[in-house]
Amino acid sequence: MIVPDVAAAVRDLTAARRIARDERRTMRRQRQGFEQFRKTVAETDPTGVGGTADHLGASSPGWTTSATLAADDRCRRVRAAFEELVVPHVDDEATSVRAALAAELSTEVAVALAAEGGGNQFTEPLQRAILEHTDQRLAESRVMIQALASELDSLDDAIEVLKAVAETLPTVDSSVRLLCEDAELWTRRQRAASLEADLDAAIRTRQSTLESVTATEVKAGIGHDTVVEYLFGDRDTTYPALDALVRGVRECRRRRAALDDALEDG
Repeated sequence: MIVPDVAAAVRDLTAARRIARDERRTMRRQRQGFEQFRKTVAETDPTGVGGTADHLGASSPGWTTSATLAADDRCRRVRAAFEELVVPHVDDEATSVRAALAAELSTEVAVALAAEGGGNQFTEPLQRAILEHTDQRLAESRVMIQALASELDSLDDAIEVLKAVAETLPTVDSSVRLLCEDAELWTRRQRAASLEADLDAAIRTRQSTLESVTATEVKAGIGHDTVVEYLFGDRDTTYPALDALVRGVRECRRRRAALDDALEDG
């Protein structure tokens, strides 16, 4: 017999898993877009710039706004690639391609690749700046995708435990308490206690996951609790796995207490 209250916790947690799954799919598409964009940037030969650009220094992204220079088609190509490959998969709060460039690759790069203003040149320093920012985004996405994979594994484990509880938690209705022998009541009580222990172990495992950090070559890793808050912070329950597991524990305790009362009355 499926336990209704625990079954509801399973449904809620399964819905949370879909959110994490969809976010991982989004991040994978975003990563693929950045990879394709990086390839376009790397394969676009930079042009040499003299005159005004010579005064910008080696650390500058390397563009000029001299009115005497025509806009570089290479900049247009790179900007178009960003718009096609990256913009559809990044934060939609950006109101324009330039805003998305600024958010993802820096304000300086956005200015350098501006559609209007004239004279921008796709120089080697600008190419390097774009590649560096893109590599950073790729590194960050790698970490996030790994963290989301860990979250999905953790949610799967919690769902598995909850399903076992929903399917096997013994009934404690009035007919059971009145008609069952003490040995049967004790067996049911032990079963409820065992499932409660399984849930307690799952809660400890989940808490350990929340305290973990995912990192690769990025200097600062991503705390797993930060990932969970990112996924579920705007929902009714920020920590759906813990909430669902605790609901299961409460139901186990309620039934165990009912069985204890029946044993005492017997």
